[in-house]
Amino acid sequence: MKWKTASTLALLSAVSLIGSACSGGSGSGSGDSEEVKDASAKESKDPVELVFYSMSRDSEASFNERYGDAIRKKFPNYTIKYIQRAQGSDLPDLINAGTRIDIHWDSIGSFPSSNMVYELSYDMSDLIKKHKVDLSRFEPSLIDAMKQLGNGAIYGLPVYNERMALFYNKDLFDKLNVPYPQDGMTWTELDELAKKLNVEKDGVLYTGFSPSVNHLFLTNQYSLPLLDKSAMRPTITNEKWKQVLELQLLQPTQNPVYQKAMQANKGKILDLNQFAKDQSLAMFISSPLMPLVMKEELSKFNWDLVSEPTMPDAPGVGPQSYPGYFAITKMAKDKDAAMEVIKYLTSDEYQMECAKKGIMTSLKSEEIQKALGQESAFKGKNFGAFFYNKFPAIADKTVEESQVPILATYTKNLNKLSAGEMDINTMMRTADEEASKLLDGLKKK
Repeated sequence: MKWKTASTLALLSAVSLIGSACSGGSGSGSGDSEEVKDASAKESKDPVELVFYSMSRDSEASFNERYGDAIRKKFPNYTIKYIQRAQGSDLPDLINAGTRIDIHWDSIGSFPSSNMVYELSYDMSDLIKKHKVDLSRFEPSLIDAMKQLGNGAIYGLPVYNERMALFYNKDLFDKLNVPYPQDGMTWTELDELAKKLNVEKDGVLYTGFSPSVNHLFLTNQYSLPLLDKSAMRPTITNEKWKQVLELQLLQPTQNPVYQKAMQANKGKILDLNQFAKDQSLAMFISSPLMPLVMKEELSKFNWDLVSEPTMPDAPGVGPQSYPGYFAITKMAKDKDAAMEVIKYLTSDEYQMECAKKGIMTSLKSEEIQKALGQESAFKGKNFGAFFYNKFPAIADKTVEESQVPILATYTKNLNKLSAGEMDINTMMRTADEEASKLLDGLKKK
């Protein structure tokens, strides 16, 4: 899937779509001792073939630019192959044909429905110990999330991370003579700021803030899951969801100018189009991928970013991460070789190269975090905003929520809610009923 729309859901997985290379240095893999480096080098001398696969539809050229060429440079005796997902080469097609996949990668949201549903999962715990990969180097919530998915097993390691921040149009703020947002703001403070930017001027409807509706749920600061894992029921009726919707959706949209702009947008909540293309929306939540995916659009105006606002009862807590994991499959022919590759992709050296180009690191190294975007087209922007607040736990994920469109039932009526055509209690109750029916149907299969 290539970037075709301004959907911010696509930005969550777009790291696998970006053609920017993280060519990396010649690092060892985890900053280990010289003895370990030497052992790694000896192992890499044996000829090995490794087959990669992702649920993205990346071209082979894109894969090579991001991963393949860097791996070949580091491991010259490894033959690196990539299978592009296409008609006839979807995951079930490959499995039914007996095609070997050595390393599979996916985002945390899709990982259960691909790696786990199709029984590719392999516990890498022993390999991690054998190859001396230091898990304490990673942002802890990313490792904890994988352990939650695997009930203690580690099916994959995070090679990249994603997190949201608040992007804002400095030109629009200057035009309307409004002070810029700051790191550390709360949602209440953001709302007060946004009100000053809801202005109809010279025939243009300028609006202050609009949420990314999928991120309301997927990266919420409360770490609320879409499903209650123990009861296997929807969580949408939880009062915390109500707080999220009221502060992040209803407060900014219940304004005459915003409502008028929404009507002009065919009754839909304003989104990335209005921010990056029309330049009529002053603030929008997105990830560090937006400057990479929408480089042309963002080059046309002056923008910057600050940390995503915090909830009043969760001070200093930022949004959840949305990482991507590389996993050795149970069918991998040479698991040690595959482990060495993943060790390299999570090395300080490789992660530093990626960070400089704008890919958010999965490591907790402050040095690497501070390097984010240093060699990108937008060097000098406040990319530290992505790390400003604490990382909360990543909400529990289940195979079931990836098999039926639970998120879609939660977002289905948000346009009506924002337009005042449905009250919040009705919206939550309707979503609960629809999600429950989907889960009941899944149980009968």
